Amino acid sequence: MDKKEVPGSSNPNRFLCTCIILLLILAGITALVVYFVYRPSKPHFSVARLSVFALTNNVSSQYPNLLCTSMQFTFVLNNPNDRVGIFYDRLSVYVYYHNEPITPPAALPPIFQEPAGTVALSPVVGAPSVPVSGDALTQLTADRAYGAVGLKVVVLGRVRFKSGPFKSGWSMLYVRCDLAVGLKKGGTGTAVPLLTEAKCPVET
Repeated sequence: MDKKEVPGSSNPNRFLCTCIILLLILAGITALVVYFVYRPSKPHFSVARLSVFALTNNVSSQYPNLLCTSMQFTFVLNNPNDRVGIFYDRLSVYVYYHNEPITPPAALPPIFQEPAGTVALSPVVGAPSVPVSGDALTQLTADRAYGAVGLKVVVLGRVRFKSGPFKSGWSMLYVRCDLAVGLKKGGTGTAVPLLTEAKCPVET
């Protein structure tokens, strides 16, 4: 004889499953709210000032395709998130002209940026002898005669984010600043005008 199912005998299991599903939904909603509240935002980089002390052919060298470079950038870093701090580490600054590096990498110290904080960095980059192509030197002479020189400044490093006691893992940081600067022959030694918007796209 088949056993008859007692009415209501499955209710406890059904109630337990319903409670578990509701708890999972609530946990998911809570996690989603916490994520949107505390999710990290990319820092904002911009160039506030540029001084060029040297950007000329090193004529004293026996090698003709050498460039003497010396310049100082003032970067402004803004943290747009008022709940998350940012650690910066292993930062290096490079300067390119026509896709050729014209400075060796300049290392920057580790930084911690408070939530909604602003940090200014003013590294000096350059070297007395940087090898470049003859085409780059020719183009640089023409650009300076015209009064506008295009430079690409790259910042490489890594970042991590801190929210309360929680810290994210390290992720790579890539910042690129494409600048057009007003620079004529003999115009080095002082701050030069920035002819384009100095905001820099950031990838993390």
